[in-house]
Amino acid sequence: MDSKEHCRPIHLLLICLSILILHQSFAFGSTSRGNHEVLCITKEREALLEFKRGLIDEHDLLSSWGNEDDNEECCSWRGVKCSNTTGHILVLNLRGSIQLTPDGEGNYFTLRGIIRSSLVKLQYLKYLDLSSNDFGGEIPKYIGYFKGLEYLNFSSKASSNGFTGLIPPQLQNLTYLKVLDLGGNFFEVKNLEWLSHLLYLEYLDLSLSYVQAKNWLQEVIKLPNLKELHLSSCHLPIVNPSSLVLANISSASLSVLDISLNGYSSPAIYSWLFNFSSLTSLDLSYNDLGQIASGFGYMKYLEHLKLSSTGIQGGIPKSFGNLSRLRSLDARDNNISQPFSELLSILSGSTRSLELLSFEQNALTGSLINLTRFSSLRELRLRDNLLNGIFHESFRQISSLEYLDLSINQMTGSLPDLALFPSLRELHLGYNHFHGMIPQGLGQLYNLEIFLAPSNLLEGTISESHLSNLCNLISLNLSSNSLTWNVSLDWVPCFQLQVISLSSCNLGHHFPRWLQTQNNYGYLDISLASISDTMPSWFPRLPPVLTYLNLSYNQISGKIHDLSANIVGPIVIDFSYNNFSGPLPGFPQLVSELRVNNNQFSGSLNSICEIRSATTLDLSENLLSGEIPDCWTLMSVPMILNVANNRISGSIPDSLCSSTTLTSLYMRKNNLSGEFPASLKNCRGLSVLDLGRNTLSGNIPEWIGTKLPYLGILSLRFNKFSGSIPPSICQLQSIQILDLSGNHLSGRIPQCFSNFTTLQLLQDGSSVSYNFDPYVPRVGILYHGDALVQWKNKESEYQNTLWLLKTIDLSSNELVGDIPKDFSRMNALLSLNLSRNNLTGNIIEGIGTMKMLEVLDLSRNQLSGKIPIGLSNLTFLSVLDLSNNNLSGRIPLSTQLQGFDSSTYGGNIQLCGRPLPQCPTFAPPNPHVSYDSNISTSQENDDEFPSKEFYISMALGFIVAFWGVLGSIFFNNSWRNAYFRWLNEHKNWLHLSAALCFAR
Repeated sequence: MDSKEHCRPIHLLLICLSILILHQSFAFGSTSRGNHEVLCITKEREALLEFKRGLIDEHDLLSSWGNEDDNEECCSWRGVKCSNTTGHILVLNLRGSIQLTPDGEGNYFTLRGIIRSSLVKLQYLKYLDLSSNDFGGEIPKYIGYFKGLEYLNFSSKASSNGFTGLIPPQLQNLTYLKVLDLGGNFFEVKNLEWLSHLLYLEYLDLSLSYVQAKNWLQEVIKLPNLKELHLSSCHLPIVNPSSLVLANISSASLSVLDISLNGYSSPAIYSWLFNFSSLTSLDLSYNDLGQIASGFGYMKYLEHLKLSSTGIQGGIPKSFGNLSRLRSLDARDNNISQPFSELLSILSGSTRSLELLSFEQNALTGSLINLTRFSSLRELRLRDNLLNGIFHESFRQISSLEYLDLSINQMTGSLPDLALFPSLRELHLGYNHFHGMIPQGLGQLYNLEIFLAPSNLLEGTISESHLSNLCNLISLNLSSNSLTWNVSLDWVPCFQLQVISLSSCNLGHHFPRWLQTQNNYGYLDISLASISDTMPSWFPRLPPVLTYLNLSYNQISGKIHDLSANIVGPIVIDFSYNNFSGPLPGFPQLVSELRVNNNQFSGSLNSICEIRSATTLDLSENLLSGEIPDCWTLMSVPMILNVANNRISGSIPDSLCSSTTLTSLYMRKNNLSGEFPASLKNCRGLSVLDLGRNTLSGNIPEWIGTKLPYLGILSLRFNKFSGSIPPSICQLQSIQILDLSGNHLSGRIPQCFSNFTTLQLLQDGSSVSYNFDPYVPRVGILYHGDALVQWKNKESEYQNTLWLLKTIDLSSNELVGDIPKDFSRMNALLSLNLSRNNLTGNIIEGIGTMKMLEVLDLSRNQLSGKIPIGLSNLTFLSVLDLSNNNLSGRIPLSTQLQGFDSSTYGGNIQLCGRPLPQCPTFAPPNPHVSYDSNISTSQENDDEFPSKEFYISMALGFIVAFWGVLGSIFFNNSWRNAYFRWLNEHKNWLHLSAALCFAR
């Protein structure tokens, strides 16, 4: 053995000792650095500060970042992480954030500005996240200098303004990149050749980009390590399967694929999709698949499949039974119409794996059957289908079920023993036909957070035993049932509800005291709850997060104290239809809808001046007095202002029309005075104007047709307006209710009412009706206004069906002249009332074309001439009054006109015929009747009395008939004998019958 061989063990020992010493040295260094603050590199610190100078930081997100004058350690700055050994910056995470407010809206905390090139000095950066900010513009080209990057996130969310332009090809230099997230931006992607350089890439998101590269799929499958691909809403070009090497697809490592919202049809997808045999998650939502192909059933690794809103018809193919690993299937918003039992049978291959099954908004039928074999099922979403059975016995034992939604179906029967669902967190049963009592087992669902069962046929009592153990409950909705709430007055529930909806439940006489223990509710609806108590003093201390408060349709009395103390966000308040009294309380500034109508509030309206953002103010049907406050320049003018039926005086303030947002103004039945408010010409968005039953005077202004072009309802009834009807009123083409009755209007009716296009039928016989109930923002409902309308001889308030009425009422004025002939063109009109005026001339001949008329009142005028025969064509006519005019002639014969009472035609002494007395046989000609040259000859002949020729023919007929009988008896002996023999026999029979009758 030579000396080298003897030394080799020594060398090895020395090498081992050296390595051990180095290891200990590094360990000591690492430990010592761990015990002392790591100092970042000065050059990199200066780069961060330079980058900060290019930003606009409105929310002080970078408040922890120092400045040039400080030597503060940058590795502890927000979003910055450094290497424990070298001090180089490895991570820069400045992702924007969102914080939800109590009303569900979001506050976004983002950075704005430009991304300065100083960042390239961070050469050791491995993780860069600038997502969800408002940088905008293009991605800087120097991004290619970060050659060590492994994670890059420039994605954009709804809170931020995304990047635009082209994706820089310099991204191909980031060869170590594993995650590239550019989703949510609006890039234009003309080619994807740069992708081929990113061999380590595992995650790619280009969602919302405009991908124009026709070879996008060929480029994607070149990435050997790509596992997750998101291309949602990318306008992806159709793939030509012949240009693909299908073997490469089959061998691809892709596991997650999202190509939703691309408008693909089934042939364009299926021809290549099923070659991705390794997929575990697939999202095809919002494409157009039509029929589901059986190929899905052969993607044996599939765990998550989303097919929502893909236009699926029919049912799920049987091949889905092969998906033994399927964990979630989301096929909501389609037209899947197979029985639910058949669907479950098809999915029998995934009984052990299936956790989520969502078929909301489809057409599934049948009952709920045995689901116990799906032992892992946690969520079952069947909302808005056609299920019409009951809870099947075998369905009731799914201990793993946490979420069950059966709402908006047609299910019947009673609820099962809910104790058999011990894991339930959410239970949605609303809008079905469930009946009977709520089972006591509800109280054993200790994990229950949401219980919604509105609009069913449930009855019976809700007691403390139902609710005492539901300490996790945050949402409770039992509205629109026949339930009675039975808890003790001092009951203190263990839960803190966020949603309380008990409308139409009988909560008892007393105001529910347990509400005093609830501090976090944002939604409270106890309307129609049979409460007849006074408002408790503690109630105005409302939770700050409250956004909806409804106490309407009870009998709650007393005063309401200031409500503005706690509420900080937008809120809807509905106190209507109660017995509240006293002055209006102070309301939160951000009330979006306020309804206090149909109460007994009194005093002034001044407290509404504190409100800043209301879209609806309904103060009608109270005892409010004083003038309308002139504070509208300080607050947002509402869309709807209803102060009808109060004691308000004065005039309408000019500031009310300082904005064009006002669409509906209801001020009838008050004490308003003065002339027509000139300020209303600025309310150009008005569609409803109701000033009826006040004491307004002067003329109706000429500008009403030009300045208020969108009016659909104009009611000025029973004021003191005078002068003539301005012709400009004919420019209200959308008018459906025009009521000028009960004033002192004079002059002639304008000849242009035919311009009212909504009062005319279309060519197909239909008519246009506008819904003048405006859609209230944030609240998301229609405001159903009302109007006082004279309909079928009765003054009534119409609300929900108001927009269907089409009426013109000019009655009780001093109008003169003829009825304009172009009235006949308003053939969609339902009611026409011109009574109690001084109108002359004839009833227009074309009235028979107004086929939709149900009400026609022309009474108490000076109309003359005949009743047009066309009036008998109005088959919908149910109210007719032509009384107290100078009409003459015969009433036309028809089932319609003869069906009315005689009072319909009374006071016309020249009229005759049913239902009036019959016309006389001989009557002198009527000197007042002047026949219109346009009346047809047939109508004249029908109405004239018999002529001389008629009487001559009548005499000749009588002579021929008389002598035809008597002459035969006189000249024929056998006939004469037979005749007198017949008379003699009947004389004897009559004599005998009379004698017997007297004898009895």
